[in-house]
Amino acid sequence: MQKPLILFFVAITIILLIAPHYENRLRGESSLYKKVYSKTVEEAIGKSILWASDEQIRRLVKSVERKYGSEIKQISKKYYTSSKDIKAITIVESLTDEEAESSGGAVGLMGVKRTTGMEMGFNDIEHPINNLKAGTKYYKMLLKKFKDRDLALAAYNLGPREVENRLINGFNPETMDYIWKIRRVRQLVM
Repeated sequence: MQKPLILFFVAITIILLIAPHYENRLRGESSLYKKVYSKTVEEAIGKSILWASDEQIRRLVKSVERKYGSEIKQISKKYYTSSKDIKAITIVESLTDEEAESSGGAVGLMGVKRTTGMEMGFNDIEHPINNLKAGTKYYKMLLKKFKDRDLALAAYNLGPREVENRLINGFNPETMDYIWKIRRVRQLVM
């Protein structure tokens, strides 16, 4: 009687260990299969690696967590977004520099344009917390619009109209080093 019971539990254990990963293996997502990327995607991955080392990213993650971790958590909760995404956007957009300003006029931690900040209901986006709120609200709007994290992130970086125009021609957001930077940072975010 004990031998069949032991065999039963061994079979269940094997199933529980293998089954969750079987579907991924069928789709080629397991580490058993090498994922093949186009040259453009490989270049984007390469640029994201050259952008910053893992140690530099970890330092930035600690900095943003120390300065704004609880605020990001509250703001993310309010707008139903991932705090990991918001921290990653903050690091990629500004390297956690509250006074960052891009050549395109995006300012602050999340790289929000003043017009976008106003559209989101925030006039003073130079203030770090308002910048986080405006950027998070905008990101949530893009998530709703595109229903895909990578497309929403691409739209955050390029603008929604540009992504819509590129989608007509078969746009793949994985060709953007911005997407790979966000992915790398997300892996290292607490």
